[in-house]
Amino acid sequence: MQITVHRGLNQIGGCITEIATSSSRVFIDMGENLLGSQEQLTEEQKQALLENLFNANKRTHEAVLYTHGHSDHVGMMSYVPDSVCQYMSQGTKDLLLMKEEVIRKGLDLEKASFQNCDGDNSFKYKEWCKKMESNQLFVDRLNACKTWKRLYAAPQFLHIGDIIVTPLFVSHSVFDAYMFLIEAAGKRILYTGDYRNHGYFGKSLIPVLDKYAGQVDILITEGTMLSRDGKVKSEYVVFQQMKTAMKKFKYVWILTSATNVERLAAICNAVKSTKQLLVVCSELMYMTLQYFRSVQDKRISKFFDINPYMLSPTKPSAKLIKYMTDRGFVMLVGAGHYERIKDIMQSFNPEETLLIYSAWDGYYKLSKQIEQNSGYSQVRSLFTNIVDIHTSGHADRHTIENVIKKVCPREAIIGIHKEANSTLCSLNLPEELKNKIIPDKLQLDYISVK
Repeated sequence: MQITVHRGLNQIGGCITEIATSSSRVFIDMGENLLGSQEQLTEEQKQALLENLFNANKRTHEAVLYTHGHSDHVGMMSYVPDSVCQYMSQGTKDLLLMKEEVIRKGLDLEKASFQNCDGDNSFKYKEWCKKMESNQLFVDRLNACKTWKRLYAAPQFLHIGDIIVTPLFVSHSVFDAYMFLIEAAGKRILYTGDYRNHGYFGKSLIPVLDKYAGQVDILITEGTMLSRDGKVKSEYVVFQQMKTAMKKFKYVWILTSATNVERLAAICNAVKSTKQLLVVCSELMYMTLQYFRSVQDKRISKFFDINPYMLSPTKPSAKLIKYMTDRGFVMLVGAGHYERIKDIMQSFNPEETLLIYSAWDGYYKLSKQIEQNSGYSQVRSLFTNIVDIHTSGHADRHTIENVIKKVCPREAIIGIHKEANSTLCSLNLPEELKNKIIPDKLQLDYISVK
């Protein structure tokens, strides 16, 4: 067996890991580099990168596995050869298809702006065509993806040649995320993906490891939060803080992600507690809320038994605006809704208005992030009253320590999805486990890092 970490040892996101036997191999995640923090590859460079990966050391049985649906994990799936099977959870596939549907509708609306362009000589038209082609290719690849069902009970097994993969459900800041137990050539490898234990469903982390993983030979764990001390607050605390903030203002706007199921659960829970009106101006947000409500698991759907009002993207109903003005509301928005928010806010008293910013603060604090996507800082600029209420989607140091101790790897521990200056060796671990950390302390002939 050979384990190769192609990318991710010294960066957050964009990880690519390969696990191979003499006849089979799986790649885990094919993500884009994060905007503003890593080198951005051209389309040609992405194509060349994946061609090199799949042309080298080919095996009879090959597949790509995706831990979850964030772009820094699935963003390069379009470049995977057609001949290679790709696998993701059903929930991940559903949400990605929703997102691409909304993107496609937006591109369709742009058609009118090209009516007076000089055909293919128009630079904007060519760029639009590229976006349409990219959207269609991504959708085609998604539709071809094989899936496993959402798992909250006994897990399923995936067989890729002589490699057996068991997806294990984890809490993360996106719906239906998984870690993988991989059994090959007499070895047991746990690949955690992105995980945490402070979400609503995080309490199942250690029991799941106890029941299905046990002791492993190799652990490959994320380390996003290695450079940050202390425990992070739970989604339940986020709910409590949001409930308190909502009670102080008549008109509340919340900037958050449309796919972060546990954050949306905290928000819906707070809205129900304060008996306020829930409004959305994002089509994707509306679609995901309805989707989460329909999930055949009461542990999830119970949070979403609330019907949001959908504000028209073109001409909001005057009747609804009056109703919102009289009663007050909580409105969910995204970073791309600056112009819409600006227009709608004219109907409300700024002194009675609050923005709850519920996303990573680096989006509006770091110059590189602002340069890549100014939407977060633009939305914040519209408000006088702002409060940040957020928690990470990643495991804190204490949780990573607990996971390492729980699975107690016999041979090696590899840290990925982490900053270049951070290391698993900084954790409070027994010396016996610290000595197994790669690449800090140990190299094995069947493990390589690049």
